[in-house]
This record gives sequence, structure tokens and C-alpha cells, in this order.
Amino acid sequence: MQIKELLEYIDENFNVLTYQEDIYPLFADNRSTNSWAYISNPKKGKTAIIDVVKVLVPGRVVKSLSVAQLLDVISEYARESDDKVIIWIDNFERVNKRTLEYYQDLAGMANVYLICNIHSEDEEFISPAFFDDYPFVILNSDKYTSSRARSVNVKFTLLLLLSVFTFLLFVRVQLSMVGYLVSALWFSLLMYRSFYYITR
Repeated sequence: MQIKELLEYIDENFNVLTYQEDIYPLFADNRSTNSWAYISNPKKGKTAIIDVVKVLVPGRVVKSLSVAQLLDVISEYARESDDKVIIWIDNFERVNKRTLEYYQDLAGMANVYLICNIHSEDEEFISPAFFDDYPFVILNSDKYTSSRARSVNVKFTLLLLLSVFTFLLFVRVQLSMVGYLVSALWFSLLMYRSFYYITR
């Protein structure tokens, strides 16, 4: 993967997704402007966004700012910047539902572009639709697609097995309760018959 290829897609207003690539050396060796920032662990959420703000706007006091305010700082910087703001995000598969919203906001900003890298072959990305909702080019897409097709999300399999087990347990309990009800009904009928004969 060449930096030239990545920057060509950025120039065409695309975000970029790479798969199992080492993007940090590309970032470190080619960073020529303050408008590039790197996130190694996107799951950090607010901390990762703070790191981006500190790179883009050095000296900016961020301690008391909320995530929404931090994102506003990035958006304002991007609008005023002559350079494209490029945020390099490694290990993108670690994003969870809460932190994904931050990256959706970043991807929707004018003059902000994401270069995301998914490392893990086994970990399922929380929202594959993210790459369809925003203009993304997937490099080495054949490798990415075949890997995603092969990967089995164990969580859903376990939940399915747990659901089947719960269903069987429920049926078993219900059947035993039905057995008790039938026995109680039979006993009541016998007692009724006995009392009937006694009182005749």
C-alpha cells in the first residue's frame, strides 16, 4: 500500500478503509502538516477525540469540554483549514456502539477524512453499514470480504444456543406443571366421586 494511493482517494473526497495493514509508519513517515492525527485505539472514545484536538489545535484547553464541544472544535478547525484534515484510525474493529457515533460525526464533517484500518480477522465490526453510509473506498477489498464471510460471530451463536436451552427448560417446566395439574384434577374427581358415594 502506497501513501500516494491513499492520498489520491482523499483528493477525490473518499474516506479509506484498509484491512490488516500497518498504517502507522505511513502516517509517521509522511506527515507534513498539523492537519493529520492518529488514533491507535478508537474505543477510548472521548480520550481519542481529545488527542485529535490536541494535535489539530495545540494549546487548546480541552479539560472541561464535552465530546460534542470537542467535535465542534474539530469541525471548526476543518472548515478554516486550507489542508484536508485526515484522521488515521487503527484497530477500527474495536469501536463500540457508543464510540461509533463520534466517528460517524467525524465522517460527516466537511473537509475531514478518515483512513481506517481493521486488524483483526476474528473480531466482528459493530456496524458494517458504516462503510456504506459514508463515501468509503475499501482497499484490498477481496481479502476483507472473504475474511468477513469466513468469520463467525460467536456471540450470536451462543445467544441462539442459550435461547434454545431456555425454550427447552420452559417446555420441561410447563410439562411438569401440566402433569401436576392433571394429577390434581384426577385426585379432585376421585374425591368428588368418593364424597358423592358417601353422601348417598
